[in-house]
Amino acid sequence: MSNRAGPVSWIELGVIARPQGLKGEIRVHVFNPDSTLLEKIAEVFLIGEEGEEPALVEVVSTRRGPKALLMRLEGVSSREDVDALRGYTLCIPRQALPTLEDGEYYHADLIGLEAFERSESIGKVVEVIDYPSAECLKIQRPGGFLEVPMLPRWIDRVDIEGGKVHLKDLDDIPLQKRP
Repeated sequence: MSNRAGPVSWIELGVIARPQGLKGEIRVHVFNPDSTLLEKIAEVFLIGEEGEEPALVEVVSTRRGPKALLMRLEGVSSREDVDALRGYTLCIPRQALPTLEDGEYYHADLIGLEAFERSESIGKVVEVIDYPSAECLKIQRPGGFLEVPMLPRWIDRVDIEGGKVHLKDLDDIPLQKRP
């Protein structure tokens, strides 16, 4: 049984970066550029400051732009409206995500997993980093962290139900001391 804090309640899909034009179109930095989920949904929650209640807004339109997703949201009709929302995160509830096939998982499911090298616990997954060359698990360890590429050479198996990720030989992965 996992001792994780429970499922993630909000899945962050992107963040409002800046206005696009003068009439309230929003330039969104999408966290997973390969995902088309934001292009398909009819409504999204905006989450701003900590402690602020999420606001449900209707998606009026979405289109791909150069290096970003361009969106129109109900009630946002000017550059000033968009500027007021800069930095807000676009989220959906966890249960709104499409069902996955066996053996598939969302990145959010990896956060909090206990990492094992062979049978030894070596730390916890605190982040999934999406580099151009590979996705990496950031594993917090005493004295620093490891960035382990999510490739068969280093990942043996992921056990979401058990709250564990099993890793292979990490001798070539350096312990990093910076935050």
